[in-house]
Amino acid sequence: MKIQRSPAWTGGERSGTEAVLFDFDMTLVNSSLGITYCLNRLAGSFGLDEVTREEVTSTIGHPMDKAMEMLWGRYEPAWMEYYRKHLVPLEYERIMPFPGTREALTRLLDEGFSLGVVSNRKKLLRAVESAGLGEYFLSIVGMDDVENPKPHPESICLSMSNLGSTASGTTLVGDSEIDALAAGRAGIPFVGVSSGGASPDVLLSAGALVVIKDISELAWILPGRTGRRLQCGPG
Repeated sequence: MKIQRSPAWTGGERSGTEAVLFDFDMTLVNSSLGITYCLNRLAGSFGLDEVTREEVTSTIGHPMDKAMEMLWGRYEPAWMEYYRKHLVPLEYERIMPFPGTREALTRLLDEGFSLGVVSNRKKLLRAVESAGLGEYFLSIVGMDDVENPKPHPESICLSMSNLGSTASGTTLVGDSEIDALAAGRAGIPFVGVSSGGASPDVLLSAGALVVIKDISELAWILPGRTGRRLQCGPG
């Protein structure tokens, strides 16, 4: 297992309530295929150019209206209305947790961490439950719960309040520069995962203390609430 670390990473022990917050899309689940499928259904209905999965992946993490504007150079409210009314159920059917996600979350719970999801997705609870992951989380904060999306720190602060954790005892895990900026503004450590397409160099430059391939590697680098250091595998 090869883990890329920032020079700032110390792996130090922390006291108090330990919490891990996760971005949702492309961190816990592969949603790119479903979103691409639905956006191309939308494109066919409104005479827009089709988009590729790579183009869509580069927009994931932004609110959907912003993503549409990035893809097509403009945004029409009618597109969002159509998407929510006709396409969201098709998207949910195609959301799949990455391999090893459930095992990693179970291990973190066994280590005593409190877990939360923080996302720029609306109706986040429905998406998390559709992916079969609702049982793992004590806090699920999406766009409907805050005034300001990431990279504003509001959703992270609300999540910490929900979990009873502090900045010194909370880590955010995500796949994008948006997540890194949000963590930095909230004053918490950020662990990057490269499952969303952003390179390790990009995530490290944005503020990640460490970058891993996917969250199956996460339990190896976080200290447990017992204060003992989980040992890294070979790499």
